[in-house]
Amino acid sequence: MRVTLAFPVIGLLIGAGIGLQWPECPAALLVVLAFGWTLCGLHAWRVQHERAVAVCVSGVCAVAGIALCERAWQQAWRPTVRLVFEDAARDARREALRAGRVLPEDGSASMVVVGTLRSDGMVGASGSASLAIDTEWMGRVANAGSGADAASNPVEGGITLTVVGALAKEHESQWRAGRRIRATADLRRPARYLDPGVPDQERLLARRGTSLVGVVKSAALVDVIARGSLADEWAARIRDYTRRAVSESVGPWSPRAAGIVTAILVGDRTGLEDEVERRLQESGTYHVIAISGGNIAILAGLTVTAFRVGGLLGRIAMLTAAVGLVAYGFLVGGGASVNRAVLMAVVYFVGRAWDLRGPPYQALLLAAGVLTLKDPLSVADPATLLTFGATAAIISTSRMAGPVMMPERLRPPVAMLVASASTEALLLPVSAAIFGRVTFAGLVLNFGAIPLMALAQLAGMAVVPTYAASPLLARVIGWTAFLGAEGLVRTANLVRLAPWSSISPSVVAPVGRDVAPRLLEGQLARSSAVLASTAARSAPNRESPNFLTRSGVRP
Repeated sequence: MRVTLAFPVIGLLIGAGIGLQWPECPAALLVVLAFGWTLCGLHAWRVQHERAVAVCVSGVCAVAGIALCERAWQQAWRPTVRLVFEDAARDARREALRAGRVLPEDGSASMVVVGTLRSDGMVGASGSASLAIDTEWMGRVANAGSGADAASNPVEGGITLTVVGALAKEHESQWRAGRRIRATADLRRPARYLDPGVPDQERLLARRGTSLVGVVKSAALVDVIARGSLADEWAARIRDYTRRAVSESVGPWSPRAAGIVTAILVGDRTGLEDEVERRLQESGTYHVIAISGGNIAILAGLTVTAFRVGGLLGRIAMLTAAVGLVAYGFLVGGGASVNRAVLMAVVYFVGRAWDLRGPPYQALLLAAGVLTLKDPLSVADPATLLTFGATAAIISTSRMAGPVMMPERLRPPVAMLVASASTEALLLPVSAAIFGRVTFAGLVLNFGAIPLMALAQLAGMAVVPTYAASPLLARVIGWTAFLGAEGLVRTANLVRLAPWSSISPSVVAPVGRDVAPRLLEGQLARSSAVLASTAARSAPNRESPNFLTRSGVRP
């Protein structure tokens, strides 16, 4: 038997899962286990027992996965930004008690935050904007003027801020991924549910890098203090141009269709209506508007076709296609499904460049191993489970329709049906446990949803460059994108004809990019909703011309 990539990767995944469930594993035990597996592996190699070598390799990688996940969880659960906040919150509570004021059970503190934006800050339908920040410095408002310098008191950790007020829309274009900002915000811990059997949402957010949430009472309290790198700035410009091109080319036909096309092209879901998201979830076709393998496959296919038409299919063409896909992944901001799809496509193109071939599951295993090493906590991320589970199901059933004796024209729909059925079956426990929904409608609706998504994506990709040359022609092409997007929504409505095909035992929050992140975004919104409404009512209006005559902001 030959030791393949499966053994170390599976061992790493199992170890990361164990480390996530048992983050207090003693270091001495890990050292003993690693030493024991290594000795057993060396002995098995000497006696040429290949199966034993494979098991030992998996064991060593499992120990490494436990250690990596344990370290990652400690950094995620107790980052320095959390420690600084807790110290400030205790002081704020003591001051409130001395003043005779009553505070809620969870502490809060007014802090000045300096950090780098993880993604573009977009204003949603409610009029507020969400800013995800990798914090570099944090201090109390009274001490902020003495030096908001990351070198003076550096901190690490993620914070998600909700910016309220009428000025948010005006400042939206300034909040771009990679830029450093300074904001004054009321911070608190994320809302959490301690009922038996209910998942701890605070821990879910911590695994995704969010330790605190907060509210900024006005966009005037958010200052951009440094631009991002050259790559970040160019990516932001391309995203802005894409949003504008789609809005002015598809938007006149239907703003709802423009929101769907924008989500498919650059992963921006702020233009999606909650009702549309709910319909797509119920129908089991939400995956088509999340940038994933289908979108990457279409882009890769177009790239290869362009090189083929130009008569260039050598090593340079393959490597150029790989670089282009990496750039696209950077442009849309990554995510579990994007990273998985891009990495698998890059492995394929690089292999083709040197005439190396291998089974698809090897590329899937390599992607799983690389992404787990990069972020060990992702083994429990719903988006990761969904994208890798669906890909594994499709790969395992990709050739089942081949040997069957049937007309050639029937093989594609049969293959799609088999792939959809296997995916639904494999992901059924994940969907039921995480999202509280079980749907079978996608088995049939995917036959319409996938082609319509491809139509919307291809037309949207044509709209973007055409808009620069001829806005009128771009609007004509936008009508085709409108047809694909609207057809996608109408296809989802067909689930109403068979309501039994979508079972929802509990109310599920809308989900967004990569499916899972929206669940957490909804949690962030709920976490700051009470604080935001309280701030909006009680705080002085900083956008009013009479602000200077009013009293100062209270903690």
